[in-house]
Amino acid sequence: MRNILNILVVYISVMALVISQTMPAYAGLIETDQFLTEQVANQDRETIYEIINRNEARDLLEQNGVSKEQAQERIAALTDEEVRVLAQKFEELPAAGGIGGGAALLILVLLVIILALAK
Repeated sequence: MRNILNILVVYISVMALVISQTMPAYAGLIETDQFLTEQVANQDRETIYEIINRNEARDLLEQNGVSKEQAQERIAALTDEEVRVLAQKFEELPAAGGIGGGAALLILVLLVIILALAK
């Protein structure tokens, strides 16, 4: 009887090990430059989203027949390079100009969105 219990314990232990075998996990490493580039692109994209969420931006978009959702979809579809260029244009605009820095960027974003929707 003792022999059968030992065999049964060994059998159950082996089966538990076989059944519980999982695929090995693979962890990938990313370079610091790649990580920082992604972080900057995400920050730039968030800046553009904040501009689109302003009341005057929504009004300007609606006047030109572009819904807020369409604008957000287009911003999400922009490449990291396009987002970087838009954010860089925003940084280059004067803080207090003839039409205002925010309005100038809104016009720029609006043009990008309208051109993209026209395709």
